[in-house]
Amino acid sequence: MKLGIITDIHNNLTALKVVVEKLRQLQCNKIICCGDIIGIGPYPEETVQYIMKIPDLIAVRGNHEKYLLDKMPTDYPNEEHMSYEEMEHHKWEHSLLSGKSVEFLKKLPYQVNVECEGHILSVMHYCMDGDGHFVGSKLNPNKSDLKKMFADVKGDIVLYGHNHTRNICKGDKFYINAGSLGCPAQDKNIARACIVRIENGNVEAEPIDLEYDVNEVIGAIDELGYPDAYNIKKYFYGI
Repeated sequence: MKLGIITDIHNNLTALKVVVEKLRQLQCNKIICCGDIIGIGPYPEETVQYIMKIPDLIAVRGNHEKYLLDKMPTDYPNEEHMSYEEMEHHKWEHSLLSGKSVEFLKKLPYQVNVECEGHILSVMHYCMDGDGHFVGSKLNPNKSDLKKMFADVKGDIVLYGHNHTRNICKGDKFYINAGSLGCPAQDKNIARACIVRIENGNVEAEPIDLEYDVNEVIGAIDELGYPDAYNIKKYFYGI
């Protein structure tokens, strides 16, 4: 079994198309998305519509889907550390999503367990507390950190995202964060993904880094001039 793992697409349709085409060339049996399909980038509606057409996709909600479907802060300061500019950005983005796209996102769970050749894959965006809140964001968690973070998770293979940093770690479980597909930060023109191979009881994870036309994305951000564009370009695209 060969699985294509993606996470944190963040409305970057340009990078997404490059990655999905590569995963198809590699003949992945399924594509698994660990959340944050939306947020940040310039193509919210187009990205969701593209994702909806991926055959046999397994996907979960991230915090950005939670902002749309549950709630997001309205005052500052707030527990999400979200500025007024960020709030305005999310309002702008949400206004562009069609009813069909919102309904698709509503159907996504926060976590799903998938049985695969004797292994159980637990797919989620990040660890959550008992009240349904995503807990913290540690950039480079070690084996001990990961064991604590995902202590209540059933699977022996944990697929997650959220902090945008790739981390492939074998501890008490096999923890895999493919790294953000759509927010390259200082990598600028690199879209990240991961291939997980499960065969004869063995599990292997191979990182995938693909170049894409980041200038197309930056150009769209400049053309649209949407709220908080300066900080988005700085922190998520290394501009």
